[in-house]
Amino acid sequence: MKKYIIPMVILLLTIACHSTAVFEEYKELAEESWNKDEIIELTANIPDSGLYKLTLCLRHTSDYEMANLWCFISAHSQDVQLFKDTLNMKIANTDGRWIGKGDNIKQLEQIIRIHPFSLPKGEVIFKIEQGMRIDDMKGIKNVGIKIEKLKNKI
Repeated sequence: MKKYIIPMVILLLTIACHSTAVFEEYKELAEESWNKDEIIELTANIPDSGLYKLTLCLRHTSDYEMANLWCFISAHSQDVQLFKDTLNMKIANTDGRWIGKGDNIKQLEQIIRIHPFSLPKGEVIFKIEQGMRIDDMKGIKNVGIKIEKLKNKI
C-alpha cells in the first residue's frame, strides 16, 4: 500500500498544477518600457468555439512608478471585432506595497471582464495598448493574455 502513496501524490500534484489555459503568451517589451504608441498584438488559435475567461497578464519591476495601469484591449477574428474594452489594473496598494507575486519581478493577472467571452474557433488577434497619460511607462517587462475554456453547464 505504501508503494502506491507516493505515485498517487505525484499524480494528484501534477493534475492540480496543470493549467486549463488554451492560450497563454507574453510579449517582452524592449528596455522594460511601454510606449503609448506601441500596440501589443498576440494571435491565439482557439480550438473550439464557446465561452472563455480572458485574463490580462503583466510582469513589472520596481521601476514602475504608478499604482495602476490603464489598458485598451480588443479582439478580432476574420476582420470582425469581437470586443473592445478598457481595463484598469491595480498594481499597488494605497500604501505603496506591490500587489503582484514575486520578488524582483512582480507578476499580476486580472480578468478582463467578469462575464465570459464567446470566442469563435480559429485565429483570434488580441491588441493591447497602454492608456496612461505618460508616453513611456518604465518598468513594464512583459504583457500577455491568458485564455481559459469554461466548462459547459449541464
